[in-house]
Amino acid sequence: MALTALTSLNIQAADPPVAPKHSTVLIKHGDKRVDDYYWLRHKQDPVVLDYLHAENAYAAAVTKPLKPFEDTLYREMLGRIQETDLSVPYRLRGWLYYSRTEAGKQYPILCRKSTASGETAPEHILLDVNQLAKGKSFMAIGAVALSEDDRFYAFTTDATGFCQYTLRIKDLHTGKLLPVRRQRVTSVAWAADNKTLFYTTEDKVTKRSNQLWKHILGQEQDTLLYDASAWMSTSPAVAPTCCSRAAATPRARCATCRPTGPTAAGA
Repeated sequence: MALTALTSLNIQAADPPVAPKHSTVLIKHGDKRVDDYYWLRHKQDPVVLDYLHAENAYAAAVTKPLKPFEDTLYREMLGRIQETDLSVPYRLRGWLYYSRTEAGKQYPILCRKSTASGETAPEHILLDVNQLAKGKSFMAIGAVALSEDDRFYAFTTDATGFCQYTLRIKDLHTGKLLPVRRQRVTSVAWAADNKTLFYTTEDKVTKRSNQLWKHILGQEQDTLLYDASAWMSTSPAVAPTCCSRAAATPRARCATCRPTGPTAAGA
């Protein structure tokens, strides 16, 4: 009885917002359907944002009685977590790579230490995700790749929560980010020359990886190496539908793109 009273909603606290209906006719493969709420897809529309804010305000009002119970559950779950922790390190070309977490911080810190100096080796921070998340409501790390000379660290970040990643490159010798920013990147791979980076990007509509690009450090323009949509327009019966990821060959002399589709085996 006490638990029921503690977790009761106050449904009379506010009136629920009602989303207006705006009919949109959609036709696909000869089939017609009407979507009254298609307008909600436009995430940046002020009308959509106002409606979402109203939904959030309503949810906060009716669930207000749950706040003490929510805090109790959070403290109990947090008490079972080792907030300051360290992952098992792995060795790569004379370095030990690991991630660690600190109490009170939401995101991990990615680090490495030289194996030459033993346990006394100083720590080198590759990425402090907490710093990247400052001023943002969300932060996630996607693909990462380290150049063969262990100097350049390519990584992708998503600050939206929509799995839409932006490519950045960090010079680990200087600790500075290079002026490289590419959108909708899904995978990355370095070549053996330590200056050529291959990456794939996704289609804006399907969100499937469909293009393979080559970036050379110091150059502003990138080279498009493969475009699945171009194949589809010329040979739709045999064209792979997407390029799932970029990966370096064993000696990192070139990149491979793994297409997927009815007859795709690799490229």
